[in-house]
Amino acid sequence: MRLFIAIRFSPAVGRRLCEAMESLGRQALSAGLTRPENLHLTLAFIGEADDIGPICRVMDASAPPGPIRITVGGAGRFGDLWWAGLQDCPALTSLALRLQEGLREAGYAIEKRPFRPHITLARRVAANRPIRLQIPFTDMTVTHMSLMESRRLKGTLRYTEIYRCPLLPKGQGTAMKG
Repeated sequence: MRLFIAIRFSPAVGRRLCEAMESLGRQALSAGLTRPENLHLTLAFIGEADDIGPICRVMDASAPPGPIRITVGGAGRFGDLWWAGLQDCPALTSLALRLQEGLREAGYAIEKRPFRPHITLARRVAANRPIRLQIPFTDMTVTHMSLMESRRLKGTLRYTEIYRCPLLPKGQGTAMKG
């Protein structure tokens, strides 16, 4: 299984991100827009793994003892990839770093590059004029993190939550499928 740990978004944040993608799509000649159900913020990319038990234990051990408040908004790009940003959130950064270190200690080959939180809106964006993308800042409370499986089904990339770890006292995660 191809796995990553992510934050999924509230309906209000999801709507804002979809509005931004629609705006981007109208301004571009072409763009590979992210499917709305695939919008997420990656905390740790794991890659191929068969046994989720150790990953779930790292998630449970890394979870803060309560929710985290984040603010999504603003936009930018890396080459032809457009993204939505987040305001600086030390609690979120700390969570991502704890997860990544715990996964490394458990034997996973996690990259050691700096954590730069962003939400991919579109890839392969081509335009013949500058794109103006405004994403109003929207707050949300992160109440859980998700272990996600990435699969391509009939050419379509699909992300499925297979474990949910609430940001509550340790060891209270929930398996999503058998």
